[in-house]
Amino acid sequence: RVRFRSKQWYQRRVRGIFDRTNGADNSVSSPVGLLPKEGTINTSDLGSVDMKELFRLDRGEWVAECEAIEKYFAEQIPNDTPARVSEQLRELRTRVEKDL
Repeated sequence: RVRFRSKQWYQRRVRGIFDRTNGADNSVSSPVGLLPKEGTINTSDLGSVDMKELFRLDRGEWVAECEAIEKYFAEQIPNDTPARVSEQLRELRTRVEKDL
């Protein structure tokens, strides 16, 4: 699996976030949140980047991530986890299991 994380990458993403807050239509909804629309990130100086692979959502990885967060909450902050946070995590897991 390809992972590309550099200073320039984060600058591009932050730019996309700022553009979105200013009304740009540069994202698509997914079970895990907003993802950049194809062609909205400037990759001209990056060489060959497989954007579909970069933003591919793997159901197994996301289920495992939800389980790890649930375990952390249960072991580290069982009495201090806000109800809304637990609810959002349950909703995320439901979306991942249903829609990915």
